[in-house]
Parts: sequence; C-alpha cells; structure tokens
Amino acid sequence: MFYKLKDGFIVRKIGKQIMAVPVGQQTSQIHGMIALSESAEILWKALEKGADEESLVDILTEIYEIDRVQASEDVKKFLSGLKEQGALL
Repeated sequence: MFYKLKDGFIVRKIGKQIMAVPVGQQTSQIHGMIALSESAEILWKALEKGADEESLVDILTEIYEIDRVQASEDVKKFLSGLKEQGALL
C-alpha cells in the first residue's frame, strides 16, 4: 500500500531532536511539531520519495538488521502515528 505525506512539512534538527515542522497552511491544521526518531526520519524521507509500505519494511531490515515481522510492526506503528497526527493523505 502506498502512503503520501501531506504537503507543508519540513524536517529540521532542533537541538538534539529531529522534528517535522508544519509550514504554510499546515500550521492551521497541525498544531505543534512531529518528533521523529532516527529511524522515523529515514522512513519519512522514504515516504517523501514515494516509498510504499513494503519498501519501508525493506529499509528497516537492511539498515537495522531486524527481522521482517519486527520491521513490519514498526512501520505500521509509524504510519498509524502519522495518520493520527494528520500528516498522511
């Protein structure tokens, strides 16, 4: 399944935190910033390039050398969080 990030976010390092910051019209729809872990930032950047769920799982298994079951659970949790925060179309 393909997911698309809504337009209107920039990813910035603020102090030691990596944050997805809403800009433009998104500031009225999303209140606050979305904190991203190191792996979440990698997944976010992959989504910006049009990665599907399976590709996101592949990325996690390659980078972190975890099994596909764990990677799939992590991706689902990440995508669910983005949906709840209103960052996905």
